[in-house]
Amino acid sequence: MKIKYQGDAVDTTAKTVAEFLSARGVDPAKAIVEYGGEVYAPGADLSALALVDGASLDVFKMTAGG
Repeated sequence: MKIKYQGDAVDTTAKTVAEFLSARGVDPAKAIVEYGGEVYAPGADLSALALVDGASLDVFKMTAGG
């Protein structure tokens, strides 16, 4: 299926948002995820969020600094 990830069209065989992020080395415990118009806080359980063809997914990584 094709989804939009960070604004780019991407092919994936992942079934869930958690599976997709894991394949890309993204730790959901350290990221804010926007999927389907909903925002998920760091550490949210994304394993029940099914990916659908044409969906849009954006990830914002938390960083420390000063």
